[in-house]
Amino acid sequence: MTSQFSKATVACAILASMALGFHQNAGAAAKHPAKTAVDWHSPSLSMETVTAPNGAITNPVQLEANALWGLTESKTAEKVTSDIYALRGWGIASSYAIQAPEGWIIIDTGDSTRAASEMRELLEQTLGKKVKVAAILLTHWHYADGTNAWADQGTEIWGHEHLDRNRNASKGVSIKSGFYQTRAIAQFGVFHPLTGPDAFPSLMRFFPEKLLAESGYQPPNRLFEDGKVLDIMVAGEPVQVAPNRTDTGDSVAFYFPRHSLVITNMMVTGAIFNIYTLRGGAFRNPDTFLNDARWVESKNAEVLLDIHGPTLKGNKVVQAAIERSVDQVQLIHDQTMRLIASGMGPREAAENLYMPRHLRQGREAYGQVESHVRQIYNGTVGWFDGDVYEINPLSVNEEARKFVEMMGGRNAVRKVAAEATRKGGLSNWRWSLKLTSLLLQLDAKDADARKIRADAARALGQRTSSANARGFYLTEALQLEGNLKVEGRPMTLDTIRAFVGTPSLDQLMATKAEENLQFVRYLVNPSKAEGKRLAFTMSVEGEPQLWRLELRNSVLVITETSTKASTHIDLSRRELAELALGTSVSSKGGGVLVDLNTILDRSHLIPAASATPTTFEVKGKRTYSDELEH
Repeated sequence: MTSQFSKATVACAILASMALGFHQNAGAAAKHPAKTAVDWHSPSLSMETVTAPNGAITNPVQLEANALWGLTESKTAEKVTSDIYALRGWGIASSYAIQAPEGWIIIDTGDSTRAASEMRELLEQTLGKKVKVAAILLTHWHYADGTNAWADQGTEIWGHEHLDRNRNASKGVSIKSGFYQTRAIAQFGVFHPLTGPDAFPSLMRFFPEKLLAESGYQPPNRLFEDGKVLDIMVAGEPVQVAPNRTDTGDSVAFYFPRHSLVITNMMVTGAIFNIYTLRGGAFRNPDTFLNDARWVESKNAEVLLDIHGPTLKGNKVVQAAIERSVDQVQLIHDQTMRLIASGMGPREAAENLYMPRHLRQGREAYGQVESHVRQIYNGTVGWFDGDVYEINPLSVNEEARKFVEMMGGRNAVRKVAAEATRKGGLSNWRWSLKLTSLLLQLDAKDADARKIRADAARALGQRTSSANARGFYLTEALQLEGNLKVEGRPMTLDTIRAFVGTPSLDQLMATKAEENLQFVRYLVNPSKAEGKRLAFTMSVEGEPQLWRLELRNSVLVITETSTKASTHIDLSRRELAELALGTSVSSKGGGVLVDLNTILDRSHLIPAASATPTTFEVKGKRTYSDELEH
């Protein structure tokens, strides 16, 4: 072994200590209930692998994932009782059909017009007759895109009073859409191979055709009041509605007293509730979840149907499942708070949280506990973990450069990373990912580092029980190797982000003026806008509202107004859409839009001349699948 390699090894040990969070002062250890062992790893990782029927190499838990979530390979109309059917096989959520005195009640309508049409056809085939749908009840906004296929004349559509608003906010034109959709594509393995070691081993993945589907959404015409427990009559059937805030704030649960039946959204599944999803999203506050769960527990139901779970029957079975699901969340939350109180940072808390085997083993088929702990920490006390270095750290690039120099240079670090991957093991593969993160920060084209990293990421992806984690690990490996392909064309997540984050001209023209303007607002480059001021009013074809736009202090302030300013412009819908995309800028108003355009940054968008793959095209009412929200 060369002296340089020895130097690298020692330096790596120093970096390892820093990466593990051993920055606390000497007295800090006394505050901690326990210290993580040096060779700690998440219980969601295991060296044991199995081969799925499609050839995927995976953690054994993933072979149980479908059963945990009530997912079926074939499309079925499962008979729950004589009057209740579960419609399964159209994705990671089920819909339900209940025969009421005045017609059928449909719970959630699926994620597309096609899916809903197939569900209805199968239900009618199973029954041997046509159904009359008297009412549709929506648990939340995610599965409302098949409404038109279920709705008959006079069908009541019930939903939370904020459902339509939340749906529009999430599915409309947004500066965040590229980020969220790309992370979802990674998480759900959208472009992973269908067979072989890198294939997804369970139905937790989505296929490219899932990205875009025709929506038949219709907004609710009967509303549930926010935060209230309500007793209503639907199609002659008494129903109690209560808040069930899980992955969305407009989520509700239903209790059908005649059937002693509770229907929930993502509250009682076979896997631990995803307090945090790796794709990103708003904080899912466990306190809110637990508050709403008490109502579900209080029903003492004989039948429980969660749209993301299997059919549960019998009071003891139902209560045990509810208790397990609810107590998992409470334990993660309460113990994170205890560890925060002891002075631990988010990573230390994640490493030290203890969860009894019967609550955890085999239950991390979707997310993983450590992710949830870190999110609770961040959602409760913020990002600062107490390490004062993090207040004003070096730039990411300079930090990587200094670490690599300390370890003897890139060649030395590359050797250590390669050796760690070659030796294998959960600790070595994770260490290899850390080292290659530094190398690729300095040179993203480092071919050796890319190969080493791909091998390590794939090894961990094959050994995690978490479908979310596998999606990211395998996506990383595939894109580094040039095997993440869209319609046969190799792509990176950065390229995909640009495609899915760039709205089409037709999409913008069909969108309200306010959404277009809010999209433009986030394009302002503050360095280019520094010292500039603009103020004018605008009206847009087909809308009565006047808008006032003011550029000041490098921000674009957009407000409603009732009075035209001295500088006022009337725009067609096309002109506003073209301004957002930068394809054409009107010279109306003395060129005020031309001036505004000079300070807008569209570098994250796809240039107009680029050909968009069919997979990413948005046409008519086709829209990104709601399932990507999970």
